[in-house]
Parts: sequence; structure tokens; C-alpha cells
Amino acid sequence: MPIKEIGLVSFRNHDTINLEFCPNINVIWGKNGSGKTTILEAIHSLSIGRSFRTNRKKELLKDDMEYFSVTGKFQTADKVQEIQINQTKDGARRILIDGNKLESVKELIGLNPVVLLSPEEQIITKGTPQDQRNYFNKLFSIVSNQYFTILSDYNRILKQRNKLLDDFNIINEAQTELEIWNERISEIGQKLWKKRIDFFKKYGLELKNTVKDFEDSGFTFSCELVTKIIKSEKEYIEILEKRQNKDIYLGRTTFGPHTDKINFIFNKKNIKQYGSQGEHKLALLLIKLAEVKLIRKVTQKDPIILLDDLFAKLDDSRSKQAMAMIDNDLQTIITTTELKIVEDRGVKIDKSNNCSFYLG
Repeated sequence: MPIKEIGLVSFRNHDTINLEFCPNINVIWGKNGSGKTTILEAIHSLSIGRSFRTNRKKELLKDDMEYFSVTGKFQTADKVQEIQINQTKDGARRILIDGNKLESVKELIGLNPVVLLSPEEQIITKGTPQDQRNYFNKLFSIVSNQYFTILSDYNRILKQRNKLLDDFNIINEAQTELEIWNERISEIGQKLWKKRIDFFKKYGLELKNTVKDFEDSGFTFSCELVTKIIKSEKEYIEILEKRQNKDIYLGRTTFGPHTDKINFIFNKKNIKQYGSQGEHKLALLLIKLAEVKLIRKVTQKDPIILLDDLFAKLDDSRSKQAMAMIDNDLQTIITTTELKIVEDRGVKIDKSNNCSFYLG
């Protein structure tokens, strides 16, 4: 759903700022440090409840201020919906939709999806297996509230089982308690694996189509989920029992969906190990374009595209291809240091449904 307007108060380096967006392409330009990326960060926060730049909430608050507020107005099918995030200096936070406080961030995720392409996202191809799992967990949670619920339940049970393992004392009743947690985690772990494998297959198909659509590609690119296929909860529990001594020694659970790995294969080689800088940048672009397709297909919603300094990361040819592959019906918000950089890549700022904003 497109965003019509955003207002920030004491958010990052902005005292107060209000922007009214156009339906298609919006370019936010200005010098480094002017707060361009902060606008994208605010939109991202309104979409999934958190920043893409930090997990530390206090970093979002402008120096010496008592609170910050981010308000966005989104166009739905039949009305304008207002979403607001307020946070005080001590970290207390409230999320409201049309003035009504949310009980859980679960109610926000998937409502107004965004797809972000930023330098921070390069961790998807360069980072740890945890970074890659985090990316797909986030994406699959956006397209499926059920996936988000199962994932949240799994992480809660995993945390509790790990605490028991870390404090394990064979003299007390820890063994009996561990057996209970084995049953719980095997049940929810099976559900999570089933959902993850299903969505990963759908994503893989969209990635395949994206590479196919890329003009004069001359390369191959795919992703693979490295996981353990378990036929039953009984088998799951048996594996946990075999690993019990190891788990107790390490103080953590060493088997389950949280140990899955994802490999990105560029020209038949693992890109993390063998990819050049240019290949990593191209791979991230393809990953994100496939993300757009998956969100549209599964949710029947048009995500907002957030492009943070994209044209500084890709050469002219790739930049033009990227813009050509983004559907004209999708609202796209771009940050750049100079307006000319965007115009040279084929973006027509003077079209009726496009806008530009200068931040000094």
C-alpha cells in the first residue's frame, strides 16, 4: 500500500519534518548526513516495527529529546490509514493504528510491506548463516502471519530449552523437564520446517524467474536451503536425545530449524566464498527483485520499494536494468546525493506521478 505522507519528530537528526509522497517514484536527495536514509528507516519502522540500521532503540532518539514520534499515512483500498510509533527516552514504546494501540507488533507486520535495498542488506550474501536465516524469517513473516506466529513460538521454546540446558543439574528433576521441552520443540519445530520449506520453494521459483528476466544476464544465480528433513516428531525427539550430552555441555540446542543454512550460488560457486564485490551487489539486487515478486504473489499487495543510494552501488548498465525491472505501478522511494545521478539512470522526475525532495 503506498505511503501518502510521513512526519517525524525528534527522530535521528530531524527535529521536525513532513513529506507528502507521490504514487510512483520519489527521490530524496542531498548531501551525506542530511537525513535521507533516516526517512527510509522511518518508513521501514512503520512497516515492521523496527529499524533496519540498529537494534538499539535509544539511537533513534535525537540528542537530549524526551521522545520521538513517527507518523505515516498509508492509502488502503478504501481509506487512508494512520500508523504512529511513539517512544520515550526510557525506551517505552507505543504503536498505534488509527489511534488504537496495538497489543503486539504481530498486528503490524505484513500490513504495509516494504522491500529495502540498502548497504546494510549486503549482509544477506556476505554475512553469517544467522544473518541469512534472519532475512528469510523476516520475508516469510511478512507474507504469512501464520509463519510469524510459529517462528515466535519456536524462538520462545528454544530460549526456554536453552536456559534449562545451560543450568542443567542431573541431580534435580531437570531430566524430566527436558523431556517435556523436547516434545514441545519437536512439535513446533516440525511446523516451522514445513512452512519454511514451502515458502523457500516459492521464493526460489521467483528468483529463477527474476534471473531469467534479467536482460543479457550471462550468468546463473540460485539459492538452496540446507536443512534436515524429519519425517516425524518421534524422529525429531530421538535426535534431540542423541545430542543431549552435547547440548548440555554447550548449554544450547544444536538441532532444529535455527541451524538451517542458506547458500547463494553464483555461476555454480558459493558467492560468500568466491563472489566478487560486483557479483555480491548484483546478487543482492536479484534477491530483492525476487522478494518483490513473492510479496505480490502471496499477499496480493504492492510493496513500497526503498532504494538507499542504489546508484552508488551499481554501474550505469545494472542501474538502468534495475529501474526497468521495477514495475511502474510500485511506489519507489530513492535516496541519492545528486538528482542528476538518478535522472541519468532513466528516472523522469518531471512526470506527473513522480516527486523529488531536497534535504539540506
